[in-house]
Amino acid sequence: MINLFQNGILTGGLLALNDVVSMTLSKQIVLGNLIDNWLIVPIILYGFQMYMFYYGLKYSGMGILNLTWNLISNILITIIGIFYFKENINNLETYGILFAVFSLFLFGLAQYQKI
Repeated sequence: MINLFQNGILTGGLLALNDVVSMTLSKQIVLGNLIDNWLIVPIILYGFQMYMFYYGLKYSGMGILNLTWNLISNILITIIGIFYFKENINNLETYGILFAVFSLFLFGLAQYQKI
């Protein structure tokens, strides 16, 4: 059986997916599209997040795992903000997102070289 936590990029992706669901639900609650009782879902998901992070630390350094998680999360949240919530970003912010994607590419190469 494959251990999903052995790959730092994949672990960061799982953590980021948890962020995306939690933040999207939270934004929907703030906008009034969901009732406040839905807030329990992000709270539970964030509790589970520390469990995933714990297992990810067994296979990746804390700094790189956290950075990977944050980069993926920021990219996905920005994409959802732009396309779903119709938020705008300027040129400098667009370059920042592109640099984040490039950083993930470099982390992926580093992960591949460890195998």
